[in-house]
Amino acid sequence: MNNIKNNEGGFLQIIILVIIALLIMKYLGITVSGLVHWFISFFSSVLR
Repeated sequence: MNNIKNNEGGFLQIIILVIIALLIMKYLGITVSGLVHWFISFFSSVLR
């Protein structure tokens, strides 16, 4: 029973972190497509 409680707490923390990340992205004006483009360019330059 205790294991189920820990899993629910971790799931709730992930949801809260996602919401905070989305709010920060909205505040800074970062779009999801811009973030994906940055990751692709970052990893392509690192793996070169």
